[in-house]
Amino acid sequence: MTASADRALHLLADLGEAAARAHTEATLVPAASAVLARYFPLLRLELRRGAGAPGAPEVRRGTGGETVAAFALRDAEGAVGCATMALAGSAALDLTPALLEAVGRLLAVALRQVQVLGRVAAIARRAQGEKRVLREELDRVALPRKVVAAGPAMRAIFQEMVPLVARQDTTVLVRGETGTGKEVIARRIHALSRRAERPFLAVNCGALPEGLVESALFGHERGAFTGAAGRHLGLFERASGGTLLLDEVGELPRAAQAKLLRVLQEGEIERVGGEGPVRVSVRVIAATHRPLEAMVASGAFRDDLYYRLQVFPIVVPPLRERPEDLEPLTRVIVEKVAASFGRSPPRVSAEVVARLRAHDWPGNVRELENVIERSMVMSTGDELVLSAPFTAAPRAKGRVMTYREATQRCIEEALRASGGKVYGEGGAAAALGLKPTTLQSKMRKLGIRREGGEEG
Repeated sequence: MTASADRALHLLADLGEAAARAHTEATLVPAASAVLARYFPLLRLELRRGAGAPGAPEVRRGTGGETVAAFALRDAEGAVGCATMALAGSAALDLTPALLEAVGRLLAVALRQVQVLGRVAAIARRAQGEKRVLREELDRVALPRKVVAAGPAMRAIFQEMVPLVARQDTTVLVRGETGTGKEVIARRIHALSRRAERPFLAVNCGALPEGLVESALFGHERGAFTGAAGRHLGLFERASGGTLLLDEVGELPRAAQAKLLRVLQEGEIERVGGEGPVRVSVRVIAATHRPLEAMVASGAFRDDLYYRLQVFPIVVPPLRERPEDLEPLTRVIVEKVAASFGRSPPRVSAEVVARLRAHDWPGNVRELENVIERSMVMSTGDELVLSAPFTAAPRAKGRVMTYREATQRCIEEALRASGGKVYGEGGAAAALGLKPTTLQSKMRKLGIRREGGEEG
């Protein structure tokens, strides 16, 4: 094999490989030009689809002294178009008709390929758009079957507020008592958004171990701390392109609050032990039943983060304030539990509804689900019978202190009694039966400072 033939084979192999990677005409021309420029002093390459192609390759001298080669783009199916190459100086000896015909066949196949890929992409985009329209229509029509919104308060949330905010990437803060259905609202927003095909992840911030909060949310690099045997992607990276629900966001430590603020403002996270920021695109929905305003006033929650989360607040009323939803909720839960039990749903009598209405539901929908499931385990007939442990006595009026508030008050009283002393005999840690380091950790989390302005 001559050196010229060997060079031509290498050119065709390189050109075929580059053309196979091109997905559009816009990428095909630069890819082919880059290969040809390695073998010839290429000035430019032009591809014209459907233009009249010469019967045989032509090589001529251009007006500027360059060499111009024109040849057909033709494959087994016929002519696709034509191509023109302009090369500096005289390169006519290397541009044999056989080589130009081979190059033309490769580029013709590549053009047909990008044309097919373009049609496939257009069909996929159209199908995706139609799918989104159908999903939105289905969600709108199926709303009464998926969520119960019989009362005006819940109708306003699910039929007005949720569809409105779902169209944007605005940060949402869902507030309400435990068990009111805050995650249901978050999932609804995600399902109606343009991120619906991407992940929806939810995390209870209060359930994360204090030392691993930042790793869980933002990830870590190998060797960032003892036991970090490899890189770990946090929830923000895993939810990229989709939605992340930060339930009980008020439980985040101050350090994690600062990093969360950066994500919301800059769209960047930094892994623990990382050397630089990582861009993420995540729709954040936060949820809490905590009094964030009081936590901001006490220093337990950052005020700048509070205002950044409070862009679009949704307040979910407790079940006792929406009695219109109680009966339809009960019937939906009965059907769901019956399906999981593999039995027909029992009838819900007016007497049962009356007993349920008499209850104050401090645990809201979650408590109602538990009561119905327990009752259906005990009920074997065709009618639902409320189980014995259920009582319709309303809870005592007046606000119940939260666990966090009770903990904070207990620690503050112990510090006052010990004169601000934490360690040793007579210290607050000993009085509370805690290790001093544990007490200090709780004080930092709650934003408690002992007398004299020193932290725990």
